[in-house]
Amino acid sequence: MEYGFIFDMDGVVIDSNPFHKIAWAKFLNGQGISFDDQLFDNVLSGRTGPTSLRLIFGEDLSQEKLDLYLEEVDSNYQTILRESEDVRPIAGVHAFLDQITGNGIRLALATSAPVLNIELGLEKLKLENTFEHIVGKVDVSHGKPHPEVYLTSLSLLGIAAENCIVFEDSKAGIQSALSAGIQVVGIASGHSREELLDEGVSMVVDDFTGLSPDKVLSLIK
Repeated sequence: MEYGFIFDMDGVVIDSNPFHKIAWAKFLNGQGISFDDQLFDNVLSGRTGPTSLRLIFGEDLSQEKLDLYLEEVDSNYQTILRESEDVRPIAGVHAFLDQITGNGIRLALATSAPVLNIELGLEKLKLENTFEHIVGKVDVSHGKPHPEVYLTSLSLLGIAAENCIVFEDSKAGIQSALSAGIQVVGIASGHSREELLDEGVSMVVDDFTGLSPDKVLSLIK
């Protein structure tokens, strides 16, 4: 029996929330909009840029402005990430991924991030060749909480939803995975354990420290 582990990226593989917060704060403050953690956690985290921008500026935001705003936010983030010497993984993720190698568990990355964000993040963490399939913003028409990114990942892996586990940290991402019929391990990097459990995750951990693939597989075996 083949099993699949599907990882979100931001807040699950890479501790990128501090960089995203700076990037969004710089952009929104420039637009005269106040920024705080609540806005980031409940509106921005886990969603695609277009979805986030339309939630903030309204559905009638023109495509021209949307593209301009997206370019600015992404440019802010990429500059910060590229120049930082303190890009960190979520604790324990390298050891956890190392345990999976050779265990017959297939790996995919399913994220709302654009291509350059993905490439920079994986390069910084030296995980460029880790995931068999990567599904990003350019590969789907609907961002999280729509299930498309996870349905696409399942299709690429060729594994049934009931034999896969998703690792997610955001409410939108959890909703996306559950809507695709996949159980979720919640990573409490941005929300409390209680908040993630309320969203319907099957297991919640602070990070990957001490977590074994067998413990995760016990959810579906």
